[in-house]
Amino acid sequence: MSAPFHSYLCGRKAAEWLIDMKILISNDDGIDAAGIRALVRAFGAAGYDVVVGAPDSQRSAASHSMTFARPLAVSERQLDGASRAFAIGGTPVDCVKLALHALCPDAEAVVSGINHGYNAGSDVLYSGTVGAAMEGALNGRPALAVSLAHGDDHFDAAASLAVRIFQRMMENPLPPLTVLNLNHPASARAAGVKAAPIKPTHYTESYAPCVLEDGRPGYHLVPGDGPDKTPPGDDDWSWLEAGYATLTALTFDMTDREATRALKGLF
Repeated sequence: MSAPFHSYLCGRKAAEWLIDMKILISNDDGIDAAGIRALVRAFGAAGYDVVVGAPDSQRSAASHSMTFARPLAVSERQLDGASRAFAIGGTPVDCVKLALHALCPDAEAVVSGINHGYNAGSDVLYSGTVGAAMEGALNGRPALAVSLAHGDDHFDAAASLAVRIFQRMMENPLPPLTVLNLNHPASARAAGVKAAPIKPTHYTESYAPCVLEDGRPGYHLVPGDGPDKTPPGDDDWSWLEAGYATLTALTFDMTDREATRALKGLF
């Protein structure tokens, strides 16, 4: 970790221009989740004007899905630390899109989380938390996704680190269309912060047959024990298991440019 970044994480105050910045906070665990409440309190206490636009119920693993076939129900709520808060009957991406187009179009940045469970490795492809942040980036806003180990309850610690990381991110802007993905380890205090690529992971889930209420046959997803245990390396999962928080810059562009160039000689 560079010396300037380390000194920042040890208590550097936000620049004056960051105070009163309006930010949109969303998630995929729903507006009543402990993670988003901790995040809103932390950013509100840091002096930001927080507006919440989050699903009205659990929407985990929604990725970048959207709602087309029906209107989105919206109800205003009260959240400690937020100037306004909206519970929205849609996916995380629905919430960010609606908020940035209608509910708070003057929001200057998007923060998503705190997800209850890491969004590391291949999980970033399924994550509604990352999807919400990516929608913010696609709409031209700096965007941060925040996640905490499943089963861990150190939400305030993760929120405090998220505020500091966000401030550093704003002082050193990411490239356009990029999300900063932060994962906090299962501890009250991270051993440090490591910038690392995502680890290729594979889950051992299965599907069990069942009978639906109307009598039709169906299948129920049976989650596996977690990602496969490949040898540790310089990747997000390995550093998280070692007690570090991790940062990964994600972009929507999934193009394999080398393979795409090779296609030109085949077709």
